[in-house]
Amino acid sequence: MISSSCFVVEMGTLAGHVVPGVFFVIYGIWWSFISIWSHLKRGGAKTSHPTVAYSKKRRECGGNAGGGPALSFALYKQERREHEVSQRSWIPQPFCTPVPLEPIVKVFCSVVGIMVECVDIVTDPATSRTYPKLYTVTNPDGSFNDLSQLQHITMYSAFALSGLVDLLILCVRCPDHTSQVFLALAFLVEGALFHFHTGGMTPLSTQLHVTLTIIIFLCSLFVLFRVWFPTSYLVNTGFGLTMTLQGTWFIQVGDILYGGRYLSVVGGGDTEQMELHEHGQVTMATTTMHGMENARVGPHNGGDHNDIMFASALLTWHLIAVVLFALVEWVVVSRVYGCWRRRRSRAVKLTADVEGSGDQVGEEEKLMEDVTVMRDADL
Repeated sequence: MISSSCFVVEMGTLAGHVVPGVFFVIYGIWWSFISIWSHLKRGGAKTSHPTVAYSKKRRECGGNAGGGPALSFALYKQERREHEVSQRSWIPQPFCTPVPLEPIVKVFCSVVGIMVECVDIVTDPATSRTYPKLYTVTNPDGSFNDLSQLQHITMYSAFALSGLVDLLILCVRCPDHTSQVFLALAFLVEGALFHFHTGGMTPLSTQLHVTLTIIIFLCSLFVLFRVWFPTSYLVNTGFGLTMTLQGTWFIQVGDILYGGRYLSVVGGGDTEQMELHEHGQVTMATTTMHGMENARVGPHNGGDHNDIMFASALLTWHLIAVVLFALVEWVVVSRVYGCWRRRRSRAVKLTADVEGSGDQVGEEEKLMEDVTVMRDADL
């Protein structure tokens, strides 16, 4: 007889919530940083769409709405660049700009997740030897296997598809906003899987997953907002904040459901039967309880209304902490950008001074040569 144990980090564990949570936290912080940086680089423009800023500059140059000779080549290049950025679901990073870093990382992480989910490590009790086995949806007898792996593979595949589309639009002309649509689709797939994952759960677990589903759908909504407002600081930062909140709440849900140890009373009377919950495992224990009708160890037992109220308070604390972090991040990034801008301005000025002094030296040498020629001619 062969027993199998999943090689992957299952979602039904603390680590299964921490790993994707850390990924979304990093993803959200990165998006907040790149949104602030690009906003400062544009000079903090109040325009929310590149076409608006472009039309304003054309009017300043004396051009009309239909185009004209007043449109300079520099403005054309800027408009073309902003239009390309508005069609993407990511913002180019300030370093190694030609490299699509975010789509590459998105595809890589998703493919690794799919590969890990598709492989199980099975153990033969007779020989105690382990070997990898490809995951299958059904067992040999026709019954379903653990379908949680299938859901995880589906979720990873949606984000991998989004990353591949991001890379595809760099090589092939696609309809407008294709990249944003596929990223929104990836979040919709994730939200749908979590929404229908709540069946048969305790009230506390249901509320935790429902709130996580709402946050995921908010991420999808902000992606769709970027179709109309691709350069809006509020929309881009809102997307980063919701992804960061999704990551922190992922970790918090895992800690509530699988990271604690608590006792919940079952039955009544002097002799109470108690359930010991530890990391998702339940064992029964009988003890004598004198005047301890609601005894628990830890704050969460999954059925008490106070647990649900405490979880709601935790969600608001996470929201406040994420917004405060965004404010601190704005202060830090703006100061770093100011220092970088001043150094770059000094470097440009120094280069211009060197080139100007070089031109002046060249003119003086040419004048001396002319004087020498005139003197030789007089002689």
